[in-house]
Amino acid sequence: MEKFHDTRHMKSLENKALGKTVRVNPRFPEATAKRLKEASAIRGQSVAAFILETVSREAERVLAEERYWNMSLQAAENIQRMLAKPPAINAAAKKAAKDLAAHVRIRS
Repeated sequence: MEKFHDTRHMKSLENKALGKTVRVNPRFPEATAKRLKEASAIRGQSVAAFILETVSREAERVLAEERYWNMSLQAAENIQRMLAKPPAINAAAKKAAKDLAAHVRIRS
């Protein structure tokens, strides 16, 4: 995300990108608020912009983690079953390993 020193400009861009905004008023311990002010100053952002950027990024990470790494119990059991008893290595797998080895160099 670009850094904006003019928070009005940043807010207008956020409003266009995100649509309607709502107010959230978190309360932070004094030490946390001090760290937030310091970190936002380093980034050249207002505290609100810094919090919005950081919290949004973390929310996206959590949501992506749940989407991509969450699986049903049946899917997990199927994977465990496949790992416990892998298929026998057939001629096609041996050929694939040989072809791959021809393109791989091990560096010392």
